[in-house]
Amino acid sequence: MTCVIGMHRSGTSLTAQLCHELGWRVTGPEEFLRQGNRYNPQGYWETSDLVTINRRILYALGGDWHVAPHFRPQWEDAPELVPLKRQAQAFIQQIPTPQATWKDPRLTLTLPFWKPLIRDVRYIICIRNPLDVALSLYRRDHMTQERALTLWLLYTTQALFNTQQTRRLVVFYEDLTGSSAKAQLERLQAFLEKDGSSKMPLPVIHPELGHGQYGLSSSGAIAQISPLAHTMWTALLNWRKQDFALDHEVLELARSFQVPHTPWPTMQKYRLSFWMRLIKMQLWEGKRS
Repeated sequence: MTCVIGMHRSGTSLTAQLCHELGWRVTGPEEFLRQGNRYNPQGYWETSDLVTINRRILYALGGDWHVAPHFRPQWEDAPELVPLKRQAQAFIQQIPTPQATWKDPRLTLTLPFWKPLIRDVRYIICIRNPLDVALSLYRRDHMTQERALTLWLLYTTQALFNTQQTRRLVVFYEDLTGSSAKAQLERLQAFLEKDGSSKMPLPVIHPELGHGQYGLSSSGAIAQISPLAHTMWTALLNWRKQDFALDHEVLELARSFQVPHTPWPTMQKYRLSFWMRLIKMQLWEGKRS
């Protein structure tokens, strides 16, 4: 199984689509997987059941994809998550093949919940310039740059922590959509291949996807908003130059990042709205069944 993780708006959908086209299928109806919008014209390439479970995990912890939950020690064993573990096990049993792709940016945060339940997993971490992530989130959600860079740090550090000592591949969105796209596709294909497996034809990446403003630059504008995000981005660029050989520097930086504590009024608002969202999700699922 391959898990595609990383910050929202960082190329996780594109990467999951490429995995799908290379033979590691994203489960779900094809028309649903390809269904996109103006923010993701090629589709989101994620399984609705996986997204639903991840949403419920974050809601139960008092957070959401854009509101950092309170990660207590051993939070993945919390009693309130026991029903979700049963749902997760049922979801896993429905996957038709071990050569499958899971993609959901929320999975970056919820991996400690899933790891005891899944076996023989490899991970693909998607990285993108935090300023381009912030621009994309501003266009879609009117999110401030400060908030977006804090989230970028949260997702990046959790992706690094939660995949330590595993088989993983780090992919920069700028490389996938730039002049080195073919080399990156070959790198992805080699990572996904099993011994003796036949090669699938390389997918085609549409050039219009590479629409970032900052690219691989280490812009001083990042430092003005978030010095730690600038330091992390610079360290990631250095790691990339070293072909991702050693992760000591990025892990040390990740340890220096404190998960932001959501203000109490905001947390209360999300706790109250959690039940409304849960009821809506249950009603929607009832209509599907």
